[in-house]
Amino acid sequence: MVLIATPVVAPAGRAPYQRVVAAAALSNVGDGVRLVALPLLAAVLTRDPALVGGLTACAYLPWVLFGLPVGALVDRGRPEVFMTVANLVRAVLLGGLVLALLADVRSIVLLYAVAFLLGIGEAVYDNAAQSLIPKIVPDARLESANSGLVTAERVGQDLVGPAAGGVLFAAAMTLPFGLNAVALGLAAALLAGIRTVRPVTPARRAVAREAAEGLRWLLRPHLVRTVVLAGCVMNFVTLAWESTLVLLAVGPMRMSEGGYGVMLAAGAVGGVAGAMVTPALVRRFDRRWLQVAALAGCAAVDLALAAWPHPVTGALAWGGTGAGFAVWNVLSVTLRQREVPPELLGRVNSASRTLSMAAAPLGALAGGALATVAGLRAPLWIAGAGLAVLAVVFAVRTRTIRAGRP
Repeated sequence: MVLIATPVVAPAGRAPYQRVVAAAALSNVGDGVRLVALPLLAAVLTRDPALVGGLTACAYLPWVLFGLPVGALVDRGRPEVFMTVANLVRAVLLGGLVLALLADVRSIVLLYAVAFLLGIGEAVYDNAAQSLIPKIVPDARLESANSGLVTAERVGQDLVGPAAGGVLFAAAMTLPFGLNAVALGLAAALLAGIRTVRPVTPARRAVAREAAEGLRWLLRPHLVRTVVLAGCVMNFVTLAWESTLVLLAVGPMRMSEGGYGVMLAAGAVGGVAGAMVTPALVRRFDRRWLQVAALAGCAAVDLALAAWPHPVTGALAWGGTGAGFAVWNVLSVTLRQREVPPELLGRVNSASRTLSMAAAPLGALAGGALATVAGLRAPLWIAGAGLAVLAVVFAVRTRTIRAGRP
């Protein structure tokens, strides 16, 4: 299948990129509220680490099941349409959860179902957003554009959203989910003003075959594959401890529900800063060493929280991890946007995200099981040691690739 690159038609009165960033800011604030409130609601229903970790696994599982075909579908159509529909469907779903809670219908199975369905919408939205950016932003500005999106994500999901989520949940458990629904609806309205031209697809084949093309390209020996595989390891070991962090906070760290949200918000400053400074860092330092530093920094803060479980080290670990992931994500996404053939971008994006997201539920499940057997700090020790080793392996491997050796 051959896709023809086409120009974007800008909406009247506001640039498409500005609309995308505004929509990202709205939806991510709502998501940040929910990402705190949903585990807190699960903790009300059960204190079993394996069950709480399973909630995170359900949120990421849709990437494993649907990530590849989503990429093929995005390559066939207009990314902004997929983003708009995904936001609307998620808003309706969260509205249904609010009604269920008001009717006193509460169970861990219900939360699993909601997390899974929201994960499907997130898979569609994120894949389409990464494919939309190169259509509306010049190549020379890709780092800055991706930095803006990641900044909006970090501000919403890690800073504003969590701070509000814990407080709102303490006031009424329905409030966080209602706010998330409203924010997603407003974001959908902003995206509806963007218009790109539908790609020309002269020879369509089965979605599965088209999706396989993206996976085959990704698995060839090149730098993109190395970065994606390293990202998979990052996700696995990080989700192993993040999935049960709420139990560490309200248990051994003796934090309140509101205090838990505030801790995450305080730590989010690191994630926001990491996203904002990445373009400046790229102008001063080699991209490879920036990614090595991101891995090493995440390792250090994980080990600090494992050794001293305290709200301060909790905020440090959350913020340091956010900063490391922000730098890593901006560089990784920009690399794909530059190196992948345009006609394959949606499918390669989905393949890379599918592999990365597949590691997340596995890490969450492994972390829950490990915490059950060895204690809530055990996943942090494993994550810190694993990321330290990964930083060394990544530095050596990328040097080999640059030297032209397989």
